[in-house]
Amino acid sequence: MDLDILRRSAAEIAALAVYDLYPNVELIQARISATGFEVEFSFPHPLHPHLIEERMRRIVQERRPIRLLEMVPFSAYELLRSQGRARLLPDEPLVQVIQIGDYYNYSPGRHVKNTAELSAFKIKAELLGEGRMRITGWCHQSKGDLKSFLKRLESYREPRHVGEMMGYWKGDVWYAPGIRVREKLIQFLKEEWFDGGLEIEGPSQADPFVQHRLHQSRKVVERNGGEIRVSFFGSTAEEKISSLHLIAKTLTILGFDRSIFSTGFMVEDGIGRSHRLVVVDSRGGDFQVRADVRLILEQMLEKNLMGVLENK
Repeated sequence: MDLDILRRSAAEIAALAVYDLYPNVELIQARISATGFEVEFSFPHPLHPHLIEERMRRIVQERRPIRLLEMVPFSAYELLRSQGRARLLPDEPLVQVIQIGDYYNYSPGRHVKNTAELSAFKIKAELLGEGRMRITGWCHQSKGDLKSFLKRLESYREPRHVGEMMGYWKGDVWYAPGIRVREKLIQFLKEEWFDGGLEIEGPSQADPFVQHRLHQSRKVVERNGGEIRVSFFGSTAEEKISSLHLIAKTLTILGFDRSIFSTGFMVEDGIGRSHRLVVVDSRGGDFQVRADVRLILEQMLEKNLMGVLENK
C-alpha cells in the first residue's frame, strides 16, 4: 500500500476522534505531511492527546467503513455546512468527500477502505496559540515498521543543520568552506553537462537578443545563484534520452545510487522524505535541466558522500 494513502486516512481518523471527544471544535485542516500526517483545530480549551489516541484506537477496532463520495461542489458545501465544516471548495465538476459514519470532510485523493487498516500509529499535540492546536502523527503498515521509523526520527539530524555545524552556511549565508565545496560541485556538473554549449551567468530571460543567441547555441549552461541550469534547444527525442542517461550517470558518480525519475531525479532521505535534486522541464524540442546545488550538497552530507568531491 502507498504510505500516503494510509497517512491521508489517518489524518481523517484523527479528526474524527477529536470530533467524537470535542464536538464543538473547528477543523482547520487534515492533511498528509512529509513524514506522516497533521490535523489542526481551533478550540478554546486544551485537547488531551492521550484521549485522542485512545479514541483513534477504538475507531480502528470498530472497523468502520470508509466511503468516498463524489459530489458537485454546491452539494458538498451544503453537506459540510450542516456538519459545521463549511469551506471553500475548488471550482471543479465533482469534488470528493470522505465519509466515516456521520463524519464528512472534503478530502481529495485515495483512502483505505476501512479504519481497521490503520494498525500502527502514534500522535503528539502542540499548542499553536490563539486557541489553535496541531496534532502531528505518524503511521506505518506494521508496528515494527513504525517503531523502526520513530527510532530513526528521534536520532535524525537535518542536513542543513549539519552543514551549519560544519561551517558551510548559516541560513542562506554561505561561508568560505561551503563556498569552496559548492564551487567544486558546480564545476563538476558543468564539466559533465557542458560539452560544447554556451556558458553564461545571471538572468537572461528579458533580452530578446540574448535569447536569440542562446537558441542558436542549442545548449546553454546558466549559473544563477545556488542553481545551475542546462537548457537544450531543438533537441531530438534521442538527444533527450541521452541527456537523461547522462544526468543519471552524474548522480551515480556523486554517490546517489538509487535516484528515481519523476519529472526529475528524486532521492529519499533517512526518514523517508523525497527530494527532487534535478528538475526536468520538457516543452516540444526544448527542455531544461535545473539542479539545486544546495539541496544536492545537503543530501550528500546526510549520506556521507562529501568525500566524492575531494577527488574531483
